[in-house]
Amino acid sequence: MRSRGWYWPVGLAALLVGSAGANIALLVITSRDASFAVEPNYYAKALAWDETMAQQVRNESLGWSLGLSAEPTGERGRMTVAARLTDGAGAPLPGARIAIEALHNARASRVLTAVLEPRGLGYAAVMPLARPGLWEFRVRVTRGPDIFTATLMRDVPEAR
Repeated sequence: MRSRGWYWPVGLAALLVGSAGANIALLVITSRDASFAVEPNYYAKALAWDETMAQQVRNESLGWSLGLSAEPTGERGRMTVAARLTDGAGAPLPGARIAIEALHNARASRVLTAVLEPRGLGYAAVMPLARPGLWEFRVRVTRGPDIFTATLMRDVPEAR
């Protein structure tokens, strides 16, 4: 008679191989799908929480406000992102450099960047915001020694 004790090690090895295979499959699926995203440098950002709060205090002490909108350009999939930067009294602030990162909430792994150029009393740039819906705009304004930051959520219409 032969011993049947060899089934246990083979069964355990099969479970381990199956588990590893499932993890690899999940890794491949999530890395190919644009709707799955991990915040870049999330650990460093978490460690810099005190600096983030200090920047929020600087933002409030500057008294600046930033209005942001996205309007269709007429070109398919392209939008004009316009910003109006004002001081505490509502007067426009010229001479600033406005850099933005834009990401659609449903496709957060695709981050678009632009530097807005002065236009009239504000700033603007054309960006490929092809997906309508809720977008997050991370804005960094530099004017002389002053730095102002904001994160704004905007509902972007369909680009026609």
